Amino acid sequence: MYAFKTMRSGCLFLGLLLSVVNGHAHDAISADARKAYLSRLDELAKTAQGNAPAAVRANAWLETGKNLDEIRALLNEDIISHGKTQGLETSVLVNMLNALVHKLQLSRQTRLYLSDPRPYREALALDPRGKQASHARFLLFKYHFYDSFVDNPLKPIKQSKESLLEMIGFGENLLPLSDPGIDSEEVHFILGIHYLQALESAALPKAKCQARVAEIVKKFRTQWPSSLKLATLEALSSP
Repeated sequence: MYAFKTMRSGCLFLGLLLSVVNGHAHDAISADARKAYLSRLDELAKTAQGNAPAAVRANAWLETGKNLDEIRALLNEDIISHGKTQGLETSVLVNMLNALVHKLQLSRQTRLYLSDPRPYREALALDPRGKQASHARFLLFKYHFYDSFVDNPLKPIKQSKESLLEMIGFGENLLPLSDPGIDSEEVHFILGIHYLQALESAALPKAKCQARVAEIVKKFRTQWPSSLKLATLEALSSP
């Protein structure tokens, strides 16, 4: 399952690697970054819980989730590189977030921080048809998947039938969208894996799962023929 370890690590890099203070080049988060994150999250919380229109509050929740996942990516990269998070500012930030509503939860199985689905679900509840709803749905879909297994995606740690069917619904909803903020290759890949999970668990009829996986593999061969994700889908779907 080396391919999945590679993709999980790739998923952890969401954006920028923050600059660090002199003499602390090994720290994941600097004092300035800690202050900036907390200030931004406080600003977003005020908007999300205020009296602004639903679309504005939904966007604040979406941005909250993205900021938390950016922090999570930095912490997890530290864990992957050093076996644990390092640096005083990192510890202060984690403690301060945990003292607020933003709990950072470590997976017992992977020993990495999990994505918090709450901000994305709040965004969807407030404005289920707005532009930010598609982005929230994509991030929920993506992080649910990568947080759900250790090495073998066909053996999720804990995933109910209801959760699996919800994610399949999300994926199908995202497929026709053309949006630079939504990675179509990623959506097709995860959706294909979810149909394989549904096949394994009998959550959906066998014929439907096999047909959808075949259609997704065909799409990959046409649009992303050299993708590692295609090789993984083919390996997992082979008899």
